[in-house]
Amino acid sequence: MSEEAKSNLLLGKCHVNLPSLRSRVVRIFTSSTFTDTSVERNALMRDIYPKLKEYCKSHYGLEFQVVDMRWGVRDEATDDHMTSELCMKEIAECQKVSTGPYFVTFLCQKYGYRPFPPKIPATEFDVMRQVLIEDGKSVETLDEWFEKDSNAVPPVYILQQIGRASCRERV
Repeated sequence: MSEEAKSNLLLGKCHVNLPSLRSRVVRIFTSSTFTDTSVERNALMRDIYPKLKEYCKSHYGLEFQVVDMRWGVRDEATDDHMTSELCMKEIAECQKVSTGPYFVTFLCQKYGYRPFPPKIPATEFDVMRQVLIEDGKSVETLDEWFEKDSNAVPPVYILQQIGRASCRERV
């Protein structure tokens, strides 16, 4: 690159042919704990995102979209312990679809949601269960909530739905 081209680039004078956009969408996934960032998230939704939407449209002809998981996680996804997987799929979709940035996060005081894994490899589960027994701890709740799937390769233990009859009594 010539010195003149470098100078023009630094001055914002970019008269080059840019590659075509892969899409006409900027899709942002907003990530944070819900309770300690509600003021910030609400301010983004109310004050910032509408302005970004207008800016993207008027200056570049882009559609600006926001994914905010405070809304739209169905009870069935929560009962099936699929909230984290659903969020990861939405992030991947934002990354795939967005022609620009796709992820905004707020880091605050809380660690956030830490779910049980929906699947545990049988070898790990069996070791964990044995350690609990050797320590004189009950494995009754563990056995009630996790069911072995011997058809999986390799075998796994699956966390059962919240609404399942035998588990419902303990919730």
